Amino acid sequence: MEALLSAVASDLVGRLVSFFISKFQEPLGSSDDGVVRLQRALLRARAVVEEADARQVTNRAMLLQLNQLRGEMCRGAYVLDAFTRRAVEPSRRRSRAMARRSLGLRPGSDATGRLSVVVESIEAALSDMKEFVVLLGSCPRLNRQPYSAYLFMERCMFGRQMEKEQIISFLLRPAQDLEVLPVIGPHEVGKRTLVEHVCLEERVRDHFAKIHYLNSDDLILPIHDHHQGLTTHTAERSLFVIDLACGDKDEEHSRGFLSSVRRCVHGESKIIIISRTEAHSGLGTVPPLRLRVLRREELWYYFKTMAFGGADPEERPELVRIAMALFAAIPDLTPFAAVNKIAASLHADLSVRSWRRVLGVSAGVTVLRHQLGAAGGGQWIYFPHVGVAVDGAPPSAPCLFYDRRKSTGVARSELPEVAMLEVGHGVVSSGGKKRFDVLVWQSRIPPYASYVATCDMETAAQVEVDKKRLLNKRRREQLVVAPAKTR
Repeated sequence: MEALLSAVASDLVGRLVSFFISKFQEPLGSSDDGVVRLQRALLRARAVVEEADARQVTNRAMLLQLNQLRGEMCRGAYVLDAFTRRAVEPSRRRSRAMARRSLGLRPGSDATGRLSVVVESIEAALSDMKEFVVLLGSCPRLNRQPYSAYLFMERCMFGRQMEKEQIISFLLRPAQDLEVLPVIGPHEVGKRTLVEHVCLEERVRDHFAKIHYLNSDDLILPIHDHHQGLTTHTAERSLFVIDLACGDKDEEHSRGFLSSVRRCVHGESKIIIISRTEAHSGLGTVPPLRLRVLRREELWYYFKTMAFGGADPEERPELVRIAMALFAAIPDLTPFAAVNKIAASLHADLSVRSWRRVLGVSAGVTVLRHQLGAAGGGQWIYFPHVGVAVDGAPPSAPCLFYDRRKSTGVARSELPEVAMLEVGHGVVSSGGKKRFDVLVWQSRIPPYASYVATCDMETAAQVEVDKKRLLNKRRREQLVVAPAKTR
């Protein structure tokens, strides 16, 4: 009798478990269910990712798994914010279209179905992380104090942990002959920043007796003339970091330099080549490391974290909606520095009025890109509605920013004292100047790149005149066309 009861109980339990499993795997019945499940999954993923960021993970398979989970987490956060904004503003056609575009949906497609796919994808990624979490406990913890997420991301590279460990593994592994690793990637994707972080790693600095930084001009000189005292270190293990420009001559000089290095440096020395062109990948003795541009979802996760700082975005839904609208207006090819600059301007004042003002400025930028074209010297243009004060007058003079240039290793005292953020808020005076340089943004992580642009009020005033002329011309054309239609 007991055996029969036990068998019946086991069968009932099995049926109950199967029912719950099938119920859990069913498609989402409503968007609310999907939002709740996605919020829970994101919380679990965030806990795993932040714990992994606090530890030194060197296993390549674990890094690949972590990179996949981070990508799913950023994608889920992006879709959740876009879906929430779409649900809050159902009456605005423009908001619905923008939210649908943010979700990656075509007109007439099912947003709930898209949400279901994202939920199932991130839950599947989390279900594969059980062994990862167990192995993560054996990884040594990094020697740093706990930070808020935005403070940690502000001082460390975002989304490059796997690539960083890949370069470190290449540098530390034993070799019989000189090895060369090309790091290839598009403009301002973070190649120099990544290599700089690798060179600052304690494991790398302890492994090499000397680290030499070279550029294209240095390759023309004989090897012993590159750095003072290089000849005294040729018998020791050294690391050469070569920053190449895009050109065929650079490849010719690089091959000659590599031949010279092989003859007079330690056999276990290593070389890292940084380049934007794929042609330089042939200089390597190992497969090149190609850096990709951050995905839109990853960039949004970083942008939101830096903009809100220590504030909780869920407590400020209006700011999230404004941030989504701002982010949607950022071009896909916008440099990483521009995202940091906009996030810094938002973080300076966490108020709806201030964020809406930045949103209005961003709308003006989009219009001016089409009107001015090459007026910015081939670089992006920024046109605030409120500019700097002129000769003690109220800050109402418009400004045009162009000719943005980048420099590294420059002391703060050598950079312009006026920041673009201060000009945009109208809190500085021009001192009677119509054209002057401003500091766009300065990175807080090595190699501490600085971006400087020129502020031109004379050209901005002319742009305002041209805009008014164009507007008046269109109004006259509309008045002429309107009577013709009535006939």
